[in-house]
Amino acid sequence: MGIHKLTCSERKRAEQEARKLLRSSHFFNDFLLAMKKLGLVGEEFNAFVLLIVMVSRLLHRPLNVFVKGHSSAGKNWLVTRVLRLMPKNAVAEITSASDKAWNYSGSDFRHRIVYVQEQNEAAGTMDPIRLFISEGKIVRIVAGFENGRRVTKKYVARGPVAAISTTTKTRLKIDDETRHISIWVDESPGQTRNIVKMYTKQRYGLSRDELRVWRAVQLLLEKKIGTEIAFPTWFSQIEDRLFVDDLSVRRYYPAFVEACRTVCLIRSSQPHRKLSTHGQMEVEFADFAITALIFDPVFVESLHLGKGAGEGTRRSVEAIFVAKGRPVRAKDLARTLDISLDQAYSKLRYAAKVGVIRRANKPESGNRKLFLPTPRPRFVPDPEELFKELTDLKDKCRFVHPITGEWVVYRR
Repeated sequence: MGIHKLTCSERKRAEQEARKLLRSSHFFNDFLLAMKKLGLVGEEFNAFVLLIVMVSRLLHRPLNVFVKGHSSAGKNWLVTRVLRLMPKNAVAEITSASDKAWNYSGSDFRHRIVYVQEQNEAAGTMDPIRLFISEGKIVRIVAGFENGRRVTKKYVARGPVAAISTTTKTRLKIDDETRHISIWVDESPGQTRNIVKMYTKQRYGLSRDELRVWRAVQLLLEKKIGTEIAFPTWFSQIEDRLFVDDLSVRRYYPAFVEACRTVCLIRSSQPHRKLSTHGQMEVEFADFAITALIFDPVFVESLHLGKGAGEGTRRSVEAIFVAKGRPVRAKDLARTLDISLDQAYSKLRYAAKVGVIRRANKPESGNRKLFLPTPRPRFVPDPEELFKELTDLKDKCRFVHPITGEWVVYRR
């Protein structure tokens, strides 16, 4: 049942509970609990990213994301679980559409989520979404006849929109990749086993009242559309410490900035938060820290998965190293993957070339080549370490960890 179809008392009760959620320091933990009631297994970071992308629809520059993975990996299932917490009128689901259909639909897309399942030829062109993202609107001029006279009509579909698309492709057209961040669903054997085990466990889902409350949360946040969110001077310290060895950072860092704005918007109802004299909200260090805890592992994973086959080799090398407690030989990889020794050497050479593994011993005549996984650098600086270096903040930063639900305290 939609929030607008409720009785007055039901609506008030849902709004009261929604305000409690938004004022709670455990908001993100409550969201994760709701997701688990809806059947989420693992995928906590991806679920958080999708939530923040969906809420970012309320910003001037919303986030856009591709959810990538093989067929039957659970991409659309994951997206639809999070979408269940959104009001129906906040979502425009596109399963198959021509480029003209966007203009003639008569829909107002402003501050909505556009969800395209399985981005491929059947779903239509991505050009309208690109225009929504870059221009904020799609305009089409159509010539025709009316009452025997030649007339022209203008059809306008307006944004901004937060676009979510699922795809089995690792890479899409560059114009699409540069407008989206990419996340991959967990396809590991361990995740598969956890999913299988869940089938025999009883699940109760979210009650109708609980769904009403989560949808009321979005309606309360919608009232803050247009609120300016500013960044304090210390935020420039992040840029000086940012990982910049991959060109993809040029699109991921602006996305991280908008994610910080979105987390600030979500946490804006915290009792201690106040607008500035100019009516602005300001990103707090806790907003940055929570965003970093959620997005840093996702972005690091995405940057490495973009390296293709080399990342698969890295994961195998890492698993062998953990299991055996020593550097990995080509023979180890061949046995693990059930491939020839020549194929194992080829995989190791390529992985070393793209930098996801490294030699563990010096090249010498006759010695065996040993490999270790390359440590992944952080995308943004560690929040705790950065806090200790900043001098223009309070002596203590305190917030609840979005995953563990435990209080985190940073001190100088």
